[in-house]
Amino acid sequence: MANDRRIKRLEMLILQTLAPAIAHGLADPRLSMVTVTRIRLSKDLGIARVNWSCLGTDGDRSKTSHALEKARGYLQSAVAAAIRTRTTPRLEFHFDEGLAHAVRVNTILGDLARERAAREGVEVNEFGEPIDPEVESEDQDTATEGSELADAARAAARPADPEAPR
Repeated sequence: MANDRRIKRLEMLILQTLAPAIAHGLADPRLSMVTVTRIRLSKDLGIARVNWSCLGTDGDRSKTSHALEKARGYLQSAVAAAIRTRTTPRLEFHFDEGLAHAVRVNTILGDLARERAAREGVEVNEFGEPIDPEVESEDQDTATEGSELADAARAAARPADPEAPR
Protein backbone atom coordinates (compact mmCIF):
# COMPACT_ATOMS: atom_id res chain seq x y z
CA MET A 1 0.00 0.00 0.00
CA ALA A 2 1.25 3.43 -0.96
CA ASN A 3 0.90 6.45 1.27
CA ASP A 4 -1.31 9.38 0.30
CA ARG A 5 1.59 11.64 -0.58
CA ARG A 6 3.01 9.12 -3.06
CA ILE A 7 -0.43 8.51 -4.56
CA LYS A 8 -0.97 12.24 -5.13
CA ARG A 9 2.48 12.55 -6.75
CA LEU A 10 1.79 9.60 -9.05
CA GLU A 11 -1.66 10.95 -9.93
CA MET A 12 -0.09 14.26 -10.97
CA LEU A 13 2.61 12.47 -12.96
CA ILE A 14 0.01 10.34 -14.76
CA LEU A 15 -2.04 13.45 -15.55
CA GLN A 16 1.02 15.26 -16.89
CA THR A 17 1.81 12.23 -19.06
CA LEU A 18 -1.68 11.51 -20.39
CA ALA A 19 -2.77 15.04 -21.27
CA PRO A 20 -0.09 15.68 -23.93
CA ALA A 21 -0.17 12.05 -25.07
CA ILE A 22 -3.88 12.33 -25.84
CA ALA A 23 -3.65 15.83 -27.32
CA HIS A 24 -0.56 15.32 -29.48
CA GLY A 25 0.44 11.66 -29.45
CA LEU A 26 -2.72 10.19 -30.94
CA ALA A 27 -3.69 10.76 -34.55
CA ASP A 28 -7.31 9.70 -34.06
CA PRO A 29 -9.68 12.37 -35.44
CA ARG A 30 -12.34 11.32 -32.91
CA LEU A 31 -10.18 12.83 -30.15
CA SER A 32 -10.83 16.52 -30.57
CA MET A 33 -11.12 18.89 -27.64
CA VAL A 34 -10.48 16.21 -24.99
CA THR A 35 -9.38 17.35 -21.55
CA VAL A 36 -8.13 15.03 -18.81
CA THR A 37 -9.75 16.52 -15.71
CA ARG A 38 -8.66 14.22 -12.89
CA ILE A 39 -6.78 11.03 -12.09
CA ARG A 40 -7.75 8.84 -9.14
CA LEU A 41 -5.27 6.10 -8.28
CA SER A 42 -6.28 3.16 -6.12
CA LYS A 43 -4.42 2.56 -2.83
CA ASP A 44 -2.70 -0.55 -4.25
CA LEU A 45 -1.69 1.37 -7.42
CA GLY A 46 -3.50 -1.21 -9.54
CA ILE A 47 -6.14 0.99 -11.17
CA ALA A 48 -5.99 4.58 -12.38
CA ARG A 49 -9.39 6.12 -13.00
CA VAL A 50 -8.96 8.76 -15.72
CA ASN A 51 -11.73 11.36 -15.76
CA TRP A 52 -12.01 13.21 -19.06
CA SER A 53 -14.29 15.76 -20.62
CA CYS A 54 -14.95 17.04 -24.13
CA LEU A 55 -17.08 19.62 -25.81
CA GLY A 56 -19.77 18.58 -28.25
CA THR A 57 -22.82 16.38 -28.49
CA ASP A 58 -23.50 12.97 -26.98
CA GLY A 59 -22.35 11.46 -30.27
CA ASP A 60 -18.99 13.23 -29.97
CA ARG A 61 -18.73 11.98 -26.41
CA SER A 62 -19.38 8.40 -27.52
CA LYS A 63 -16.80 8.63 -30.32
CA THR A 64 -14.24 10.03 -27.91
CA SER A 65 -14.94 7.27 -25.41
CA HIS A 66 -14.38 4.58 -28.06
CA ALA A 67 -11.18 6.26 -29.26
CA LEU A 68 -9.79 6.39 -25.71
CA GLU A 69 -10.61 2.73 -25.15
CA LYS A 70 -8.88 1.83 -28.40
CA ALA A 71 -5.78 3.84 -27.43
CA ARG A 72 -5.60 2.37 -23.91
CA GLY A 73 -2.53 0.23 -24.67
CA TYR A 74 -0.50 3.10 -26.10
CA LEU A 75 -1.49 5.40 -23.25
CA GLN A 76 -0.76 2.76 -20.64
CA SER A 77 2.73 2.22 -22.07
CA ALA A 78 3.33 5.98 -21.95
CA VAL A 79 2.29 5.97 -18.28
CA ALA A 80 4.54 2.97 -17.58
CA ALA A 81 7.55 4.79 -19.02
CA ALA A 82 6.78 7.90 -16.97
CA ILE A 83 6.04 6.51 -13.50
CA ARG A 84 8.52 3.59 -13.37
CA THR A 85 6.73 1.50 -10.75
CA ARG A 86 6.88 -2.28 -10.48
CA THR A 87 3.44 -2.58 -12.04
CA THR A 88 1.60 -0.15 -14.23
CA PRO A 89 -1.91 0.80 -13.13
CA ARG A 90 -4.70 -0.26 -15.49
CA LEU A 91 -6.28 2.84 -17.03
CA GLU A 92 -10.06 3.15 -16.77
CA PHE A 93 -11.62 6.04 -18.68
CA HIS A 94 -14.71 7.75 -17.26
CA PHE A 95 -16.55 10.79 -18.63
CA ASP A 96 -16.54 13.73 -16.22
CA GLU A 97 -20.01 15.26 -16.05
CA GLY A 98 -18.76 18.37 -14.21
CA LEU A 99 -18.16 20.52 -17.30
CA ALA A 100 -21.51 19.59 -18.83
CA HIS A 101 -23.27 20.46 -15.56
CA ALA A 102 -21.43 23.79 -15.32
CA VAL A 103 -22.43 24.75 -18.87
CA ARG A 104 -26.05 23.79 -18.18
CA VAL A 105 -26.16 25.79 -14.91
CA ASN A 106 -24.54 28.80 -16.59
CA THR A 107 -27.11 28.68 -19.41
CA ILE A 108 -29.99 28.49 -16.92
CA LEU A 109 -28.63 31.41 -14.89
CA GLY A 110 -28.19 33.51 -18.04
CA ASP A 111 -31.76 32.73 -19.14
CA LEU A 112 -33.11 33.71 -15.71
CA ALA A 113 -31.16 36.98 -15.73
CA ARG A 114 -32.47 37.83 -19.20
CA GLU A 115 -36.06 37.05 -18.15
CA ARG A 116 -35.74 39.24 -15.05
CA ALA A 117 -34.19 42.06 -17.07
CA ALA A 118 -37.01 41.83 -19.63
CA ARG A 119 -39.58 42.14 -16.82
CA GLU A 120 -37.76 45.18 -15.41
CA GLY A 121 -37.14 46.73 -18.83
CA VAL A 122 -33.35 46.67 -18.51
CA GLU A 123 -31.09 45.87 -21.45
CA VAL A 124 -28.64 42.98 -20.84
CA ASN A 125 -25.56 41.63 -22.60
CA GLU A 126 -25.05 38.04 -23.80
CA PHE A 127 -24.04 36.99 -20.26
CA GLY A 128 -27.27 38.27 -18.72
CA GLU A 129 -25.56 41.24 -17.06
CA PRO A 130 -27.29 44.64 -17.17
CA ILE A 131 -25.78 47.16 -19.56
CA ASP A 132 -25.12 50.56 -18.00
CA PRO A 133 -25.22 53.22 -20.76
CA GLU A 134 -22.87 55.55 -18.81
CA VAL A 135 -20.20 52.87 -18.49
CA GLU A 136 -20.54 51.93 -22.15
CA SER A 137 -20.06 55.55 -23.29
CA GLU A 138 -16.96 55.81 -21.04
CA ASP A 139 -15.59 52.66 -22.71
CA GLN A 140 -16.13 54.25 -26.12
CA ASP A 141 -14.37 57.46 -24.99
CA THR A 142 -11.43 55.41 -23.71
CA ALA A 143 -11.30 53.47 -26.99
CA THR A 144 -11.29 56.74 -28.93
CA GLU A 145 -8.46 58.10 -26.77
CA GLY A 146 -6.54 54.87 -27.28
CA SER A 147 -6.94 55.02 -31.04
CA GLU A 148 -5.81 58.67 -31.06
CA LEU A 149 -2.68 57.68 -29.14
CA ALA A 150 -2.04 54.82 -31.55
CA ASP A 151 -2.44 57.21 -34.53
CA ALA A 152 0.05 59.62 -32.96
CA ALA A 153 2.55 56.81 -32.37
CA ARG A 154 2.23 55.65 -36.00
CA ALA A 155 2.70 59.22 -37.23
CA ALA A 156 5.85 59.61 -35.10
CA ALA A 157 7.25 56.37 -36.47
CA ARG A 158 6.77 57.41 -40.13
CA PRO A 159 9.78 58.59 -42.09
CA ALA A 160 10.22 62.37 -42.43
CA ASP A 161 10.36 62.21 -46.24
CA PRO A 162 6.78 62.46 -47.63
CA GLU A 163 7.92 60.71 -50.83
CA ALA A 164 9.17 57.66 -48.89
CA PRO A 165 6.96 54.56 -48.95
CA ARG A 166 4.87 53.92 -45.85
